[in-house]
Amino acid sequence: MSSQTSKVIPIADQPPPAVRQGVVTAVGKDGLTIAVSGKTVRARKAFSCIIEPEVQDTVLCCRDDNGTFFVLAIMDRPRSQAMKLVFPSDATLESASGSVNVFSQKAINMAAKDISAFSKNAVHKSDQGYIAYDRITASGTEVHASYKTVRLISGLINTMARQVIDKFKGYIRHTEDNDQVQAGQLTRRTSGLYSMDSRNTVMISKKETKIDGEKIYMA
Repeated sequence: MSSQTSKVIPIADQPPPAVRQGVVTAVGKDGLTIAVSGKTVRARKAFSCIIEPEVQDTVLCCRDDNGTFFVLAIMDRPRSQAMKLVFPSDATLESASGSVNVFSQKAINMAAKDISAFSKNAVHKSDQGYIAYDRITASGTEVHASYKTVRLISGLINTMARQVIDKFKGYIRHTEDNDQVQAGQLTRRTSGLYSMDSRNTVMISKKETKIDGEKIYMA
């Protein structure tokens, strides 16, 4: 019966592990500086590591065949729990058969040169809202709006519509300067009293003027 003995390699002669632990000592535009096994080396962030490392982060790193160190992941961040996701180029979040949800206890901020949103249905609900645009272009088929109070403050309002139908329970209009109405034909009907009070009244008709009523008082 023959016995086989395995060769024992001394610890000092064993190759270093493929993945090692390190600590980030500096972060720059050209890369990272990490302390690994008592040595300070230059390193790059791996392509799959989308979290931006910070100083004093404990990281997992490895070295490729060319001797370049790469930070694979961040194990611990002793100073804070804040993180920053950084993508080297275009990024797409896709859920082929599900939903993508974003929840935040405080705030969500979005900033970009162009923001586009496309959906079949959109719901925006807030207690308060503030919208500021230099120019707005809105187009659609139908608009339904329900508000208790509407205030419009503008230097100029220009409305062009083929047909306008207004229904109000009460309507009060106050104009500090001139109030002009131009129309092809103008008809006003009231079921009760029609009163006009002015300091001076001028009525000019190019052809005919007709005043008809059961009683007409002029004084």
